Amino acid sequence: MKKVLILLALLVVAASVAACGGEEEGEPADGDGVTPAAGLVEITFWHSEVASNLDAIQSLARRFNSEQDEVEVKMAFQGNDEETMLKFMATLGSGDVPAIIYLAEVDAQRVMDSGAARPVQEFIDREDYDLSDFDEKAIQYYTVDGELHGMPFAIAVPLLYYNKLDFSEVGLDPEQPPSDLEEVREFSQKLVERDSHGNILRAGIALDIDPWYFELTLAEHGDYYVNNSNGREGRATEVLFDGTTGQDFFRWWHEMVKDGLAVNVGRNPGGDAALLAMGVGQATMSFASSQALRSVVDVLERGGMDVELGVGAQPGVPGGTGLAGVYSRGLWILKGRPEAEQEAAWKFIKWLLEPEQQAEWYAGTGLLPVRHSAYDLPAAQSVVAEYPHFGVPVELVLETPSTPESLGPLLGPIRDVREVVATAVEETVVGSRDPTEALDDAAAEANDIIEDYNRRVGE
Repeated sequence: MKKVLILLALLVVAASVAACGGEEEGEPADGDGVTPAAGLVEITFWHSEVASNLDAIQSLARRFNSEQDEVEVKMAFQGNDEETMLKFMATLGSGDVPAIIYLAEVDAQRVMDSGAARPVQEFIDREDYDLSDFDEKAIQYYTVDGELHGMPFAIAVPLLYYNKLDFSEVGLDPEQPPSDLEEVREFSQKLVERDSHGNILRAGIALDIDPWYFELTLAEHGDYYVNNSNGREGRATEVLFDGTTGQDFFRWWHEMVKDGLAVNVGRNPGGDAALLAMGVGQATMSFASSQALRSVVDVLERGGMDVELGVGAQPGVPGGTGLAGVYSRGLWILKGRPEAEQEAAWKFIKWLLEPEQQAEWYAGTGLLPVRHSAYDLPAAQSVVAEYPHFGVPVELVLETPSTPESLGPLLGPIRDVREVVATAVEETVVGSRDPTEALDDAAAEANDIIEDYNRRVGE
């Protein structure tokens, strides 16, 4: 089991180091004597991918660059999702922005409020670009007042990862993961291992302090995170996450850790802490996005590990829909670059969104296509045939309706609000605060943050 940790850590670190080197494969260094071909437009693409996903996005960029002689894409890793957004905000007004930036869906409202992005609706209207093959939910996420602002590129699905061998060991059906949080607790009671002194050797699940779980729990239950239909029928002015579903989830989280059924791995900016806890045998289950699926599979395929991967829908509070929310990564064209670069960016985006590239991206990452026809292509069909895990998030997304609840919150200061929620979780699972009290205080603080933000943007 330790080999899982070592290999996954090496894979993530190596990919991160390579990406942080300033220049990625196919990107010429300044002053290296390479002169762009006449008429060639160079554009920079900021992204946050590591591990197998980094390989996939670099492969696509190289192929695009080799297939035509009008645009040259230079990839530039900017850190994790939050770090990429912070760098974007820091460069506004400086002119030192990329032509394209790849961001998490939760940053959509703040990007729109910045005024720095050119709505892709302008290009769509100009060319009568056909959106009929696109997943409606992904399109609706970035659509405000009938205008599509960012272009959805990939869909991340919340999943439960688990070791089937541990399930079989304790008499659980390895093909039937828990369907809700009550079952996660019941399964964990069977999976937990203690030494002769009562110390926990293996918990049922590893939980990292990531407020994303809180958001998707509300979406899965059909509840709003903020008012005005999650900010989609008017700008959000207050949170609604402190209702019954939110309270139930906070209490569950607190009690699982308190009772030794879950291991708390703390803050998880790299997104791999809970999976690593599984790797060393500290837990059998963990929550993670489908974005990690290919990297996990690639590590396990290196062999020599006593792990059989299971994947299921991330369980929610009992009584929920059982369906995933919509978490679609978006591509934004920035106004701070010359017109020629903006047009080149649109050319690259259209190419990335062709079904063939969408199928390749899905197979190389676990992030789902935003084009339905991509699922019928060989790359997508073969990865599901070889790794049935890849089919699980597809079924979930295709069944998920396009509703304000499933789309999640459109909220400018979402990352500041997330920090408040994360602090409240810490106070309950690390400290001794009452979960309901901590959630109520988080809601009050979040409302102050939203009020201040709306005042600053003139709303």
